[in-house]
Amino acid sequence: MSSIYLSSSEVPGIASAVAVGAFDGFHVGHQRILQELVDTGHRECLATVIYTFRRNPKLTTGGIDGLLTTNSERVAYAGKTGVDSIVLEDFSARFQGLPAEAFVREILLGRLNAHVVVVGRDFHFGKDRAGDVETMSRMLGEEGRRLITVAPVMLDGAVCSSSIIRKAIVEGDMQRAARFLGRLYSIEGVIVTGNHLGGRLGFPTANVEIPDPVKLLPGNGVYAVRAEVDRSIVNGVCNIGVRPTIVAGSRRTVEVHLLDFDRNVYGHLVSVEFVARLREEVHFASPAALVKQISRDVLKARLILGPVLERREATW
Repeated sequence: MSSIYLSSSEVPGIASAVAVGAFDGFHVGHQRILQELVDTGHRECLATVIYTFRRNPKLTTGGIDGLLTTNSERVAYAGKTGVDSIVLEDFSARFQGLPAEAFVREILLGRLNAHVVVVGRDFHFGKDRAGDVETMSRMLGEEGRRLITVAPVMLDGAVCSSSIIRKAIVEGDMQRAARFLGRLYSIEGVIVTGNHLGGRLGFPTANVEIPDPVKLLPGNGVYAVRAEVDRSIVNGVCNIGVRPTIVAGSRRTVEVHLLDFDRNVYGHLVSVEFVARLREEVHFASPAALVKQISRDVLKARLILGPVLERREATW
């Protein structure tokens, strides 16, 4: 299990190999960087450290509207890589103003004792993102340390990036998102009591309350999903949207109809994996018309999802 530090000042400072980045998504490009980190650490007998931030810098600067991974998810994925430690630094105002040279000397060399640093080729750092891989390579080399740059991963003719994945998720293209992530996109929340309208229509739903407001939700629509609740994996149909046929002016909600599942799970944690988008969210002329469409949605979801299989863990 990886050790977790909330500041680089807490790290013991033993000789290390360090991967630096936001790592939002832990997508296949990130996985390649972290595999290089682990391989280098093992080969050179160095402690392995992921250095990232509690709050994504692009959230602070307004560059993005939502995150692919929460802090708890990033910590969980980090643990699967086999790294020794993960640092979740505070992206404070002081840190934002730290010049590139100071970041290398104070953080990487001074606090983390980095003998090797691993980053992607397009990596930038420091105040106003003034530092690049050439800057870092030169500064590390002056101290007898070195930089490893990892080539980007190409998929579907594009460089794998968090921004491409965010776009796919917002558009509801969950298959494309999954190819770039290397796994199904998922959200996690607590099942809360709703207005029971789904039950009265014959399709009871679990209303999922997402605790992290910056977690990115797929675009409004109906999806075939797999859900994990109480250690059971269940197929389901998920609606994300404002339920225009049922409640005028409703706030955006996440509701999951769990197939062949009738246990009371209010207050329980559920993880929802998005397999495919079935259709857009639309306004129906009547509840009866909505019920007919939901029946078709359930049938289509069953065909897409097939039988419930045991969860496969990521191998990186």
